[in-house]
Amino acid sequence: MQVHHLSHIDLDGYGCQLISRHFFKNIYFYNANYGKEVLARINAIINHINHSPETLLESKFNSKTQTKFLILITDLNLSLPEAKYLQERVDEMKLSGKDVEILLLDHHISGEESAKIYHWYYLDINRCATKITYETLKEKYPLLCPSDEKWLTPMAEMINSVDIWKEKGFGFEFGKVAMSMISSSNELNRFMFDTDHRDYKLNLLKQAKDYLLLQGGEVKFDNEIFKLKKIALGGNPDLQTMDNIASFAQVNLLSKKKDQCTIIYRDKKGFLSYSMGGISVLANLFLAKNPEFDFYIDVNPKGNISLRANGKCDVSMMSKEFFNGGGHKNASGGRIEGFKESFLYEDIKLQIQRILQNPL
Repeated sequence: MQVHHLSHIDLDGYGCQLISRHFFKNIYFYNANYGKEVLARINAIINHINHSPETLLESKFNSKTQTKFLILITDLNLSLPEAKYLQERVDEMKLSGKDVEILLLDHHISGEESAKIYHWYYLDINRCATKITYETLKEKYPLLCPSDEKWLTPMAEMINSVDIWKEKGFGFEFGKVAMSMISSSNELNRFMFDTDHRDYKLNLLKQAKDYLLLQGGEVKFDNEIFKLKKIALGGNPDLQTMDNIASFAQVNLLSKKKDQCTIIYRDKKGFLSYSMGGISVLANLFLAKNPEFDFYIDVNPKGNISLRANGKCDVSMMSKEFFNGGGHKNASGGRIEGFKESFLYEDIKLQIQRILQNPL
């Protein structure tokens, strides 16, 4: 079975994914906040299923053994239009011969209307989504490693206590530490490094199991988080600052995306990132390590532009010409009027490349 798991971007949302990856080997993860991003991720799942190697091979060879697909959604309540859209798309896939099942596990009362209509929409307002996911999957599927139950059970209880705010529940104080850790662990940008960002948070959350049952474990874990983050990012916590560790980790990941993120301005070659923010150290390090690039440009969701160069391109002129901005030759900024926010990097790149071909 191939599982596509969409979840929220808080402790409870990532907790659900920490749980599910201990039940399924063949699993793909997606995350979304509320609003337009939910449908964007649902569309990504549909597209992934339609173009999965299993689907294509079965179609080519008329295989009698059919892959089963599970769309698992947790800690996200779908509106009626969103739920209807998902059902219609899945119905289309079923008509084309695909075996697709939906399972939505949530606890937000705002999803009650959809839960009354769709049989796959499970709503329980008395448990957090992580606990619902753990207990539901445990009823349906075996754990990949049965001994993991020893720490998954208290982990789910801890997240349940803090997410639905049971101050006398198990691990409530520990949960507050874990919740803060997840919300503040943004060293790897979610839009540029989707998989790495998620893995970073899930791995940090999994580290919590080593402290959860200790006396005063919440304090011990709280004290260790900064060091654990440095290690998770591939640094030496005793010899390197977090700023340098994070910058090197980001540059290494960005360097793997050079072909995808190259952008052209006349005879200059640039690198485009989306929503990185605070790029001064990062951009200069990237340009130093990738001398084939003449400039670095970052755009945020509001259309604000940051430009950096290393002596090979006058980004102040570029900013003035295209982005109603200005600054220094090697560091400038501006803004795109009428910028269209998107959750897909390809959409952002297309907008920027068009702008660079058409001066103001």
